[in-house]
Amino acid sequence: MATNRLTSLSIRNAFKPASASGQESVVSDGDGLSLIVRPDGTGLWRFRYRWVGKQQMLSAGRWPEVQLAEARVTRQRFRAELREGRNPSNLRKPVRKAGTSGAPSFESVAREWHSARKNRWRPKHTAQVLRSLEVNVFPVFGAKSFELIDREDGLAALTPMIKRDALELATRVWQRVRDVFLFAIDKGVTERNPAESVRRALPTPVKGQLPALPPSSLNELTEAIEHYPGRTETVAALKLLLLTFVRPGELRAAEWAEFDLAGAIWRIPETRMKRNLAHLVPLATQTVSLLRELSQLTGNGRFLFPSLTSERRPISDNTLNQALKRSGFHGRHVAHGFRSLASTWLNETGEFPSDVIEKQLAHESADPVRAAYNRAEYLDQRRLMMQVWADHVEATTRKQQRS
Repeated sequence: MATNRLTSLSIRNAFKPASASGQESVVSDGDGLSLIVRPDGTGLWRFRYRWVGKQQMLSAGRWPEVQLAEARVTRQRFRAELREGRNPSNLRKPVRKAGTSGAPSFESVAREWHSARKNRWRPKHTAQVLRSLEVNVFPVFGAKSFELIDREDGLAALTPMIKRDALELATRVWQRVRDVFLFAIDKGVTERNPAESVRRALPTPVKGQLPALPPSSLNELTEAIEHYPGRTETVAALKLLLLTFVRPGELRAAEWAEFDLAGAIWRIPETRMKRNLAHLVPLATQTVSLLRELSQLTGNGRFLFPSLTSERRPISDNTLNQALKRSGFHGRHVAHGFRSLASTWLNETGEFPSDVIEKQLAHESADPVRAAYNRAEYLDQRRLMMQVWADHVEATTRKQQRS
């Protein structure tokens, strides 16, 4: 069964005929999730499933308050409960009652906490904080009162992030949950904070884990790359690694024959991929421009980044790491860290499903069932995602240059 059929654009387009006809319509995202499109410009997310041989339906929120990425997260939660042999409808009945019992819900207090602190943060960070809760926490226990939230709820919220190796995001999100509980304690809403016990359940970083800068340090990184005093080709390699976030080895040995600049696509053959699976990398307009500039230097040869000693070989494994070290990032960021930086930012925006991000990272799920569902290339969504990321990098670079 096809999943993730919808895009933000196709949803917006679905409202045009509904408005013209005055009739409701339904568009499906697959795997039980659909959107009832109303003529007044609002929509209702619905999740359909079978339980004990009977068709059942649950609400997954209202559009546009609940965007596509969040609705998909809710679908994942419901499917996870079904795989555990639990009926999502029964599990949510106590939650709805808790929301009407007079005790404030976690979501209502979290929004109050967010509102009380937003003047301390930059607008972009303010939006990211709220979005991280809306996507990862509210669908799980946002409707519950504080006294009904337990350790299992916390683990249910964190597990999807941990499974997709977004440990930094999981840590940040749970720090925000902990702060909401502390805020609720100060207000006299609750006297307990189960967030502490859940925090201890977070995996600790693996010793020797490759260091990577957080998204908040992107301006520092782009400035260092712009002012790196080494070879022009090395600067171009660092910029391309940032824009494409492929594995360093995939970039340093890249060949001009793999690129279709007119079609804005990079086809990495299976022989050069970690899992021996060919990989497509959509190229943003900024990336194509950079490649055209680079082609004036090395386009007549085989490799994008030939070695200084021989054009028949690419640059060495250590070239990019040494450049980062000389730029002041020793122990803080390595060439492989570009992948973590981009992945964390894309996950935090909540604009793109995790499956699309993982596909772009060329990660294959360890779950054979999930892997079977995720063989789709998501090429249109990935092309949009890569352009959004490149636009963010460009905006950060320009802002830094003006300051």
